[in-house]
Amino acid sequence: MTGKDQDRGKSGDAARHAEVAARPTYVQNGKVSSEKDPAGESGAQTMPSRHAFLAWQEAAHLKEHPAYAELLGTPTVRERFFAFWHRLGETRPGIAAPSPRWALAALAAVVLLSGAWFLRPHGPDYATRVAEIRDVRLNDGSVVTLGARSALDVDFTPGERTVRLTSGEAFFSISHDASRPFVVLAGDKRIRVVGTKFNVNYDGRHIRVSVQQGIVDVMRGTAPHDAGRAPPADSVRLVAGQQIAAAEAGPLEAPEPLRGAEPGAWRSGRLNYQDASLAEIVSDANRYRAQAIRIASPSLANERLTTSFSISQIDQMLETLPNTLPVVVKRDADGSIALQRSVQPGR
Repeated sequence: MTGKDQDRGKSGDAARHAEVAARPTYVQNGKVSSEKDPAGESGAQTMPSRHAFLAWQEAAHLKEHPAYAELLGTPTVRERFFAFWHRLGETRPGIAAPSPRWALAALAAVVLLSGAWFLRPHGPDYATRVAEIRDVRLNDGSVVTLGARSALDVDFTPGERTVRLTSGEAFFSISHDASRPFVVLAGDKRIRVVGTKFNVNYDGRHIRVSVQQGIVDVMRGTAPHDAGRAPPADSVRLVAGQQIAAAEAGPLEAPEPLRGAEPGAWRSGRLNYQDASLAEIVSDANRYRAQAIRIASPSLANERLTTSFSISQIDQMLETLPNTLPVVVKRDADGSIALQRSVQPGR
């Protein structure tokens, strides 16, 4: 055979390999069948579905054959799926090979479910943006009003209705169900009720609970508590008109009478404080203002203030602070505000 004949032979082999790679339904068990369908004599134009299924099975293994490896490249997801199903049938005799339609439908379901799993949102169940107030109706009929920049996760079970306030503030109006207590988790505190109205504020460091109606038990630790027993010793019971404030990892103090407006008054778009710390006021205001407010002088955090202002008037409130507190308000170019202690004599 001459060199030209050899070249023509190689070219012919490459062409046949390319044709086989482009028409995988004509490949069975690593061997090339005749170009015509065995059923062609009866007028069929395509191979039986059984043969098509086997062809896709083999497509995943063509990489093992040097003649096809370079032409085909890496097996596709569909090819790998058919190869996996083939191996499953080999290890479990008696399992009939599924039809290509069923197998493709199963593959599509796997892809969709996998995509839903990996692309599912990883954020909280409910969340609000800056200055947004939102009502959330739960499937038990309870209503939770989320304040600005707040986030809530919900996990209801047959024995307990549990939510977690991961940040911000929420007012709870809970449907009564004695057999299924309602529990709010905030930081390391567990707030348990049966049916009541109360407010929870959690800024990541401090927790404030105030009750408008009913009874609330506040406990340290987030482990479930047996509803048939009395609250643990390390717990505080609040009734309507009472409130409690605690550091996230700190002990629980005795309840105090409510001061100022009723719990959840912020739902009307107005923030009210009576003898509140500047740190508490600034923490709340930051959820209703896009640019941050920070207390640059730590000694200012515990200064007390009685004030009331609309959530749209936060800047005006800040401007009036020097009239009542030893504060200098400094505005940065990005719109953020720093509160510094003034050095005026007598202050």
